[in-house]
Amino acid sequence: MGLCFGTLIALFLLIAPGAIVARITQLTWPVAIAVGAALTYGVVALAIIPFGALGIPWNGWTALATLAAVCLVAACLQPLLAGYRDAEAEARGIGRYQALTVAAGVLLGALLVMWAAYRGLVHWQSVPSTWDAVWHANEVRFILDTGQASSTHMGELRNVETHAPLYYPSVFHALTAVFCQLTGAAPTTGYTLTAVAASIWLFPSSAAMLTWFLLRPVGGQWLAAGVSATAAALSASFTSVPYVEFGTAAMPNLAAYGVAIPTFVLLTSTLRHRDRVPAAVLALVGIFSVHLTGGFVVILFVLAWWLMDAYWHPVRGRLADGLTLAAAAVPAALILAPQFIGVARQADIIAGHAFPSFKSVKQCVIDALLLHTRHLNDFPTQYGLIVLCGIGMAILLHKRIWWPPVVWLVLTVATIYSGAPFHNPLGAAIEEFSQFFYNDPRRLSAVVTMLVTPMAGIAVFALVLGVVAVARDVTNRFTKLPAAVWLSAITLLLVVTTVLTGRHYLWRHLVLFGDKYDSVIINRHDLEAMAFLATLPGARTTLIGDSNVDGTAWMYAVADLHPLWTHYDYPQQTGPGYYRYIFWAYADADALPGVPEDKRALVPEAIRALNIRYILTSAPTVRGFKVPDGLVSIDHSKWWTKIYDGGDAWIYEWRGAPAAPKT
Repeated sequence: MGLCFGTLIALFLLIAPGAIVARITQLTWPVAIAVGAALTYGVVALAIIPFGALGIPWNGWTALATLAAVCLVAACLQPLLAGYRDAEAEARGIGRYQALTVAAGVLLGALLVMWAAYRGLVHWQSVPSTWDAVWHANEVRFILDTGQASSTHMGELRNVETHAPLYYPSVFHALTAVFCQLTGAAPTTGYTLTAVAASIWLFPSSAAMLTWFLLRPVGGQWLAAGVSATAAALSASFTSVPYVEFGTAAMPNLAAYGVAIPTFVLLTSTLRHRDRVPAAVLALVGIFSVHLTGGFVVILFVLAWWLMDAYWHPVRGRLADGLTLAAAAVPAALILAPQFIGVARQADIIAGHAFPSFKSVKQCVIDALLLHTRHLNDFPTQYGLIVLCGIGMAILLHKRIWWPPVVWLVLTVATIYSGAPFHNPLGAAIEEFSQFFYNDPRRLSAVVTMLVTPMAGIAVFALVLGVVAVARDVTNRFTKLPAAVWLSAITLLLVVTTVLTGRHYLWRHLVLFGDKYDSVIINRHDLEAMAFLATLPGARTTLIGDSNVDGTAWMYAVADLHPLWTHYDYPQQTGPGYYRYIFWAYADADALPGVPEDKRALVPEAIRALNIRYILTSAPTVRGFKVPDGLVSIDHSKWWTKIYDGGDAWIYEWRGAPAAPKT
């Protein structure tokens, strides 16, 4: 299976289930395809939490049963919702040819992103070296092995020793697991292909949807369609999403950002289309389950739109409109309650995240305005796109479309604060907001990018119209050409502009796609060591001791071996586990003369409690972190015998004395 063919299958799995549900709810084909991914995630989210609680395995068959059940419920609701359909609102929907125009722009944008992915991911079936990738691939393997896909049960994977509860959003991984079952792809391959599919589709389609949402109330269908298509194609040139998110392996966050705008547009459309409330509920459940940050983006957009637009221009009255939105929000909140409870227990961990840039406030202001984050230090600033965004924002303000510029201002201030925190009452207030984005300039800049992409599309469309208008005025002095000629000229200029812009920024994008597929942390020697380890007696029925910083956690996704660490940890162990800490600190204690006897005595007990027989270590370590103390002198330990030396990877077998029985 090649990259392109695998991505097409992943795209189908991402869009088709939700589009089927959307069609049953009487959404038109263009709208159904546009919101298909959001509803697909919603279908998955509806199932995995109760399935996990009831012990029902998540796999291809139960996923199909879930889709059938959702379709059946949607079909049964249609007679009840028929009385809420608004014929006038339906008539305002996008026309066939306008939809084809927008689709052409979306496809062009998707092809431009895919161009970067194809060129950048030369070694796409290798093991990436990014921090989060190992966790995502291991989670896919865990779902395939156990059928447990619930976001509230991820402690069973991460907290190997204690199985202490852990909430981690797993909708992206659950859908990837189904993809792996359908195609036979390995977890790492499936993770890469589904991430590429989300990257190439979600952001061009989101740019088109938001542009249409902004311009359709103030302009005709053809104008809105043309600008929407332009924004969709131009979205491939912005670096923050999807390229930086892909490069950092923040795949659930990437996917949630990608469906934030479709969910927002679907939710706001319920004011005119009240029959869409069930679909909006499904989309809300989906986005919050993919990643909570995406849900906060929807809340932010809805609040700003309501306060600066919908409140002043009600569809059926302010109270009626508010109740309609509540009709979607309240059921979604009730369905999401178990997840909210789970994440509330980890609120301190989330709030504790911080990514200061260690720059001055002045430089952070400049960086925020230029959409620059630490991940773009190696690349020039996209000044041209920034200028286009400014022109587009000015046009929106001229048209009295207030809420996007206001949201941009709020997010920009939060980005500045995240890069250079200031400790005063204002900073404390901003902190309460920015913590929903992990106080991370990267995450905030990504949302800003999603918001300003339509502005850049508006600017490009306006400039091209201006150029063609001048050319037509000059030409008309000599001869009058048919309107079709000028329409063709506009189309050609828009296509050339967006393609050349995408080509101009291609290098940075292919680097961000493929830079970490470099076989640095896990190379051929590591893979050979894992394959050898898998053949050893008891290797599959015992826990494999490993380091928390050298990438050996990949043994689970790659070889279905069970490591002591299923993820990269910080240089010092932070997760729960008494015996795991003993291993981390003292596994080689017999080779260290300064270790007290009472500490040495704990090691055999820990090895027995953890059921460890082998250790796999590797070089180098991620980010240059130091090797755990308990493995530094493992070569000199008499407790462990080296049985494999692969040059960059080593396997040791426990030969120490059994732990003394407890009395």
